[in-house]
Amino acid sequence: MNTFQISYSNMNVPVYREEEDLFVVTLPGKTLYLLRKEDNEGASHWFEEGSDNETPETKEIGIAIEMVAMSAVENGK
Repeated sequence: MNTFQISYSNMNVPVYREEEDLFVVTLPGKTLYLLRKEDNEGASHWFEEGSDNETPETKEIGIAIEMVAMSAVENGK
């Protein structure tokens, strides 16, 4: 599952999984490189590559990515 789509802002947005925790998200007008990191309690946080702050946008997109990934695991993909 290297390429898939998520629902974000009432749109289907293409996502490419470049590495285990690095995702390329193609939004209208910009491309985001999102990096997933886990804190010491195991919670996921989503950062734009090169940034050390999770924003509401990166968090919402990250949650959508996690939902698609979990669904794929449950369906054996």
